[in-house]
Amino acid sequence: MYVQVTGERDNLSVIVMGEPLAGQPSGPYKLPGRLVKALKPQDLPMEVCFTLDGSLPSGYGFYPEDRVVFQRGHKEQSLWIRVTSTYVQSEWDGFFPLEVTLLARKQALEEQTGFVQIGYEAGEQISVIHYEFEWERTEPTDLESALEAICDTVCEIEARGNANLWPRKGPSFG
Repeated sequence: MYVQVTGERDNLSVIVMGEPLAGQPSGPYKLPGRLVKALKPQDLPMEVCFTLDGSLPSGYGFYPEDRVVFQRGHKEQSLWIRVTSTYVQSEWDGFFPLEVTLLARKQALEEQTGFVQIGYEAGEQISVIHYEFEWERTEPTDLESALEAICDTVCEIEARGNANLWPRKGPSFG
């Protein structure tokens, strides 16, 4: 068995391919990217949450501001995903103001089906956007491919939101 969970709910120990994972007893546990290649989504225990520690063997990974927590879904080839993106106002280097950008991303999420628990909190120093969704495939896949697809989804949400900021009509140049 690739993933072993021992202990009680408040004091779990999670071992993947012989390697103990770091994390809080209630999770999420940090799953090193190098270990995901041999795993399938259904290898993960349903009651344990994980985050990707580092990048995948393919080089894929999440942006530092994105905290992506995943756990096995109720279907065999599914994962439940919780994304929390935290931005520090003083570090924001986007073309448009941070609040406007995050509101556009929130709107992009609300316009699509399948995303739930969508929220946005603006603060003077820190702003946060969060959402959840289910990732599912009907054909067998490995965990690395699943996480690559989830990376693509998170990036696509950011791109759609950012695209909403640019005017679609206007004067032509040249």
